Amino acid sequence: MVESERRDLDYLIKELENGDWIRREDAVELLAELADPRAVDPLIKALNDEDSHVREAAALSLAVYEDTKAIEPLIELMKDRKASVRYAAAIGLSGVGDKRAIEPLEKALKDESQVVRKVAQLALNSVKGRQKI
Repeated sequence: MVESERRDLDYLIKELENGDWIRREDAVELLAELADPRAVDPLIKALNDEDSHVREAAALSLAVYEDTKAIEPLIELMKDRKASVRYAAAIGLSGVGDKRAIEPLEKALKDESQVVRKVAQLALNSVKGRQKI
């Protein structure tokens, strides 16, 4: 890794502790673009952020990494009070593609939000499709 990329990664991880949720959300989104595996743990931690925008962005960002460490935290996020966060968690689970996501995604087919139900179905199809490989 180039030194400037390492500094960028370190800076973005530090930004996750910023008091401004917009800056934390931006940092999470930029961590997805860097696609550096060292960002996975800070992104998992961001799933517990007080702001739903940050939780949503972190779930979407974890889909890029396809790291199975994110499965359990993303499954837990499927219980979030905000539909946008549950939607993002379903996408994150789809991106990781682990079979442990099947049961929570099946439960999400009964979610109160139509968008969550639709995304859960797409994610479920994706995860099940990967299991046949």
